[in-house]
Amino acid sequence: MWRLVLVVSLLCCSSEASVSCKDEKNNDVDWYILYKTPRNLKMTGLDYVYIYPDNNNKAKSRRSTKPINAADGILANTLQPLFINPSPTDFGFISYNDGVPEGFSAKVSDPTDTSGGSASSSFGHSKGVVMVEKNKKGVWLLHSTPGFPNSRDQYHFYPESGARNAQTFICVTFNYDQFEHIGEHLQKIRAFPFDHHIPSDFHRELQDVTAKNTQNHNTPANNRFIPTFQQLTSSGGKEFHSIAKLVSDQPEVGDLYVSISNEVHSGVNVQSWGGQPERDGSFCPTGGYNVQNVVLVDVGWAKWDPGSDHSKWCVAVDQNKPWTCISDVNRSESQYERLGGALCVKDEDIADIFKSFVVCKDEC
Repeated sequence: MWRLVLVVSLLCCSSEASVSCKDEKNNDVDWYILYKTPRNLKMTGLDYVYIYPDNNNKAKSRRSTKPINAADGILANTLQPLFINPSPTDFGFISYNDGVPEGFSAKVSDPTDTSGGSASSSFGHSKGVVMVEKNKKGVWLLHSTPGFPNSRDQYHFYPESGARNAQTFICVTFNYDQFEHIGEHLQKIRAFPFDHHIPSDFHRELQDVTAKNTQNHNTPANNRFIPTFQQLTSSGGKEFHSIAKLVSDQPEVGDLYVSISNEVHSGVNVQSWGGQPERDGSFCPTGGYNVQNVVLVDVGWAKWDPGSDHSKWCVAVDQNKPWTCISDVNRSESQYERLGGALCVKDEDIADIFKSFVVCKDEC
């Protein structure tokens, strides 16, 4: 069986469009967003809302038809190039996660310790996968799931713990030239690359991400950038924007969502991990933009509160500024002093979908 899977995988990855976001039928797509449900008495924790572009590039949403951990599901289809070992020629990848799965090292000082665990807090509270084929296309999959992907195995890539809480994923297909800028973003947020293979002739910015620089950037004095949008264009021509946050014990500086609200000139509703004891309340400055916590999510066929939701996202409240961001840090005092960021898109249909999820929020 494994040999058959390997042969099929090799055939798939030899095609022109092998490294791409995929749908549940294994077709190439420009982008998608997944919002996975938590596990409770009514839900398995493996269903999700699938947000995708239709044939007219209008964002639509529907319930998933396969579990998120399916070997022939949307994530497995997208990650197919990652399951080939050794990696195909001219293919590179970076799996980064501050929650490192068992079998990999969370320690820069001792890479032989493969017990997993948490990366040093000097690294970003960030999770994602970058896969790219030289001078062709690639994928940036930004998500919120600790320990994902926990192996390069089509049948065991999704951690069992990943079913417990709600999580978000955003996948975008980019041309090769955009990964220079994506590499810059990953350096700014100091992503922890627990598994990687970047050939020496790929963008230097991607190679530098894999170096696990041990310098501690987790102080305001070491911030050498301003948290502003960096434009990225998908292979299908859709504009996305990445943003990296500063670190500070002051929410008006260290809160990613305050930076986003200032950048889009709108208040934002934010869903982030509700299980943290030090979760901060809504931020409502005088004369500024409100950053308000979501306190109940309803996707139409399921609802839940932030205590079982580990996702990170925000949506602008101004109907004339329809921004949605899928992010990787929480609104908590400890995370104001952690690096992290988000991938944002200005799209009225996507914003309307996320606005519809907000049943109520923490008022000012």
